[in-house]
Amino acid sequence: MTYIPKLKSIDPRPDHPGTPIALNSRFYIERPPCEERAYQEIATPGSLIRIRGPRQMGKTSFLLRLINYTKTLDYRIITIDFLETDTAVFESTEKFLRWFCINLTRKLKSTSNIDDYWDEDIGYKVCCTIFVEELLHEIDTPVVLIFKEVNCVFKYTKITQDFLPLLRFWHEQARIVEIWKKL
Repeated sequence: MTYIPKLKSIDPRPDHPGTPIALNSRFYIERPPCEERAYQEIATPGSLIRIRGPRQMGKTSFLLRLINYTKTLDYRIITIDFLETDTAVFESTEKFLRWFCINLTRKLKSTSNIDDYWDEDIGYKVCCTIFVEELLHEIDTPVVLIFKEVNCVFKYTKITQDFLPLLRFWHEQARIVEIWKKL
């Protein structure tokens, strides 16, 4: 099944350069093979989509369309933009993962307390995984987790080495553990 977004009306005015192209803009250039694949993938439990490209090539404009489609699936959408992250958060893996978990908790409107799951003796990545798994148990619908400006994380080597493999681990868990298919 190929999803083709249907929008109410077309705005004839050009978009401001350097800003995402509005959903109803006739100036958006579709990339059918890539976009169709992303629409199919987002509907697959436990999927992972990476949107990559040079600046000003339409990544955010496409992401807006993908989010719009995701809403039709009744998925919960959580966006974490690393541009809004204080540099102090990147001081340690523990601080970063706690920040991440607290963000998820608030955006999911959960009452779970991170301190109930945090135990440095088992490691921060394990604590984070256990906590996220608990959050997934609390919700009924799948969650789409969107990371914007991940490149901000790359300048913090330790965070990059700990967090990105953790995301891959969660993605791989979705193949064998049912609850991770919600993410």
